[in-house]
Amino acid sequence: MGFISFNEKYYKKKLEEYENKQLSESEIYEAKQLLKILDDLTDEGYTNLNNRMEEDFSCITRLREVLKQNGTFPFPIDHERLPGTVFEDKECEMEEVLEKLILNAGDHNNTSGNPFLETIRSYCEWIGYEDDTAYVFLMRDAILPYVFFKSRNKDNLYPWLISRKFMEDITKEEGADDDVRIPLYEALEEGNISFDEFFDYSKEEILSSLEEYPELKKLLLDLLGSIKQKKIIVVESGYMGTIPMMLKALDERVDFRLFTTAPFLYETYKDKIFCQKYEEIRRFETLYANDLLMQYSSYSNEKFYVKLSKDDVVHDKALSEIKKMI
Repeated sequence: MGFISFNEKYYKKKLEEYENKQLSESEIYEAKQLLKILDDLTDEGYTNLNNRMEEDFSCITRLREVLKQNGTFPFPIDHERLPGTVFEDKECEMEEVLEKLILNAGDHNNTSGNPFLETIRSYCEWIGYEDDTAYVFLMRDAILPYVFFKSRNKDNLYPWLISRKFMEDITKEEGADDDVRIPLYEALEEGNISFDEFFDYSKEEILSSLEEYPELKKLLLDLLGSIKQKKIIVVESGYMGTIPMMLKALDERVDFRLFTTAPFLYETYKDKIFCQKYEEIRRFETLYANDLLMQYSSYSNEKFYVKLSKDDVVHDKALSEIKKMI
């Protein structure tokens, strides 16, 4: 069980449904979103699943035909095509970088005209704020939500750069994040739809996976233990919610607020997502501030260190996005 097997079974089942009846508007929309997931994987350079499902049962070809037969088109790859960038050799402490970015953005000449930033502002307002709650922002995708709250002088904000690269750095192995993600797909394969069932199944498997990475587990427990509030809200762009689920497995205080997720998790995460618009997640992830401004470099003494882009255009675009959130 896992990523490949779940997707193969899920897409086969959906194609059988789509090809044997007249589709409603909501079903057409769902089919478009499912194709967008596969198109996004290709856009990000991951082709193994797509190639396998196309070879095994012509998945992508059939999905496109379903849309054609219903008089519609796939969602476009409509996010801005970002250039490549080169990062500085120098490391910077991430929280200090974020403080400077907020300060510099206030005096920046330009404010981004990207209309999607209004959606992110609405997402931030939906997250809300309570004084007795800590808010963990998973970088890099949550830079702009972090700026939104930080620039409004909110307390108990924790920017953490817990990512695939971070986990590889700490464990000195590839695949630690996959080991945490696989239980989520296994839970879905077992038919766990309600969040409580989904989490209960995933929790034990996630914790079992973390036993293979004791240094990572201790580090995460130390980070969580540094938070004294009774509730912790983790903020992330979304999709599978792997890191939020891992943190929740380690600490019962954790809940999370995702921008969106995949259609097969809409019901499971229904009160934890801002919208059921999977097709917009790449617009979130590919903003300059999120995608190109900085990258993980190292972790030491409960501090995250990053390297910044050398590209002046990237800095200009990112600051204009940040200014919009202030």
